[in-house]
Amino acid sequence: WEQEFFVVKADLYRKRPDLVNCGRTLVGKLPTRNQQAELNYFAPPPTEVNKLMFNVQEVMLKLGVPMAVLHNEVACAQHEMSPVYCHSSFSADNNV
Repeated sequence: WEQEFFVVKADLYRKRPDLVNCGRTLVGKLPTRNQQAELNYFAPPPTEVNKLMFNVQEVMLKLGVPMAVLHNEVACAQHEMSPVYCHSSFSADNNV
């Protein structure tokens, strides 16, 4: 149900051949020792990311798919959106 994703700025993305060629991370490093994951999880999303998620939410609502959750995830730059799936007849009614 949850759509988890990473938001990477375009200029940083283009510097990563693994992301450009494979669409996924192949090169990385271990997390910092004693990394406090809850610091990212409970923090508010960055302004640019928040704007992106609200834009996606607006389009999804126009398509009749409400979103239940918009928030950060544990890893840095990882975020989550959770669409509310329902019966097709109810979803069709949401489009009216």
